[in-house]
This record gives sequence, structure tokens and C-alpha cells, in this order.
Amino acid sequence: MLSTVEEVDAWPAEAGWYPGRDAGREAAQAVAMVADRYRAYGVDIEPTAAALAFVHEHVSLRAVIDTAPENFAVFTPHLVFKGDAEEIAELAGDLGANLFPIGYDTYDGSTLLMDGSGRFFLSHHTGPYCLGRAQYEALMRLTSGEMDDAESYFT
Repeated sequence: MLSTVEEVDAWPAEAGWYPGRDAGREAAQAVAMVADRYRAYGVDIEPTAAALAFVHEHVSLRAVIDTAPENFAVFTPHLVFKGDAEEIAELAGDLGANLFPIGYDTYDGSTLLMDGSGRFFLSHHTGPYCLGRAQYEALMRLTSGEMDDAESYFT
């Protein structure tokens, strides 16, 4: 479990992140690919500025989540299951916010999402959750398993 800003920075650094990292070309390809996959299932998504900035800085990083040794956070936009597209569109409507996938966890296929204000959400098979209002809080909560029901944030 991460509990300080320094620990949060060290976590993706182990996977190759560094301050100011910008994988622009790879990020653009990942964003275009995931948008096409969502559109194939009838859902139109566009990255918010906050999500795009996160993807540019973190795309393709694979960081171990301490809750299970085979559990990684993969910071690449992805559509894990085809049914996720509709669920994420529904969650976006309930929140009254545009959501964009910024990654997923490999343990149970949960999708990490960001909205335009920089809030982080998790689409999990048990329901949608809010990880936090900003990156450090969200990454701390992702590694601890602490999260709020997203319903508390519905409009």
C-alpha cells in the first residue's frame, strides 16, 4: 500500500516512469485504437485533456499492485471485455461526465477511468467505484483496495 507522494512516484518509476515522460506517439496510437474498439461496440469516447495527459505520461507502464503478486496495473487505454463499453458509457451518463479508459488491472480485468476534472474511477465486475479526485489519491487507493461506490458521485 502506498501512503506518501514519494511512494506513489516510486511505484510507476519501477516500471519505467520518470517526471516529464511523454510517450506521445505511442499514446496517440493507444488512444486511437481504444476509441475504435469502443466505437465498434456502439460507444463513442474521446479522451479528456486530463486523461490524455495521464496517458502520454504513463502509457505502457506495467506496475505491480501489492494486493496480489499476479496483479498489475497496466497504464494503457484498453477495452478489456466487450460488455465494458456499454457499462462505462452508462457510468459516464450517471456521473454526468466524459470518461476515458487509462488502464486496467490484470487480476480481474477492472478498467481504470478518468474524467475531465481528473477524477479516477474503476469499473469492476462488482460495480463502479471512485478511486479519488486526483492522481496521487487514486493511485494510493488503487494499491490499497480502498474506494468509494461511484453512486455517491452520480448527478
